[in-house]
Amino acid sequence: MIIMKKERYNEEDFAGFVQDLIQSGRIESKEAGIAKQMMDKGYGSLTDKQRYVFDKMIENNSVDECKLCACDIPWCEMLEALDNGGYCNYCQHMMEKIEKE
Repeated sequence: MIIMKKERYNEEDFAGFVQDLIQSGRIESKEAGIAKQMMDKGYGSLTDKQRYVFDKMIENNSVDECKLCACDIPWCEMLEALDNGGYCNYCQHMMEKIEKE
C-alpha cells in the first residue's frame, strides 16, 4: 500500500476535499472534529495523536494515484475515485466510453 504524500496536504483543493469528507458521512465524529480543527487552525495545530488520526483518516479515504494512468488524483476528484475503484475522472470517462462502444 502506498502512503499518501503529506506534501499533497498543501495543494489548493485539499481543504475542499476535507470539507467534502466531513459532509460525506464517511468518517467518525472524532475524525471530523480533528478535521475541522485542521481546517480552522492548520495541520500544525494538531497534537501528535491528532496528526496520526488525521493522517490515517486521509490515507483510508484517498487514492494515491489513478490505477490506469498512474497520475496523482486531484483532491476535487478523490471521493469519486474512491467510489469508482481508484480511477481519475479522465480514465473513468474513457473506460465508460469504451464500454458503450
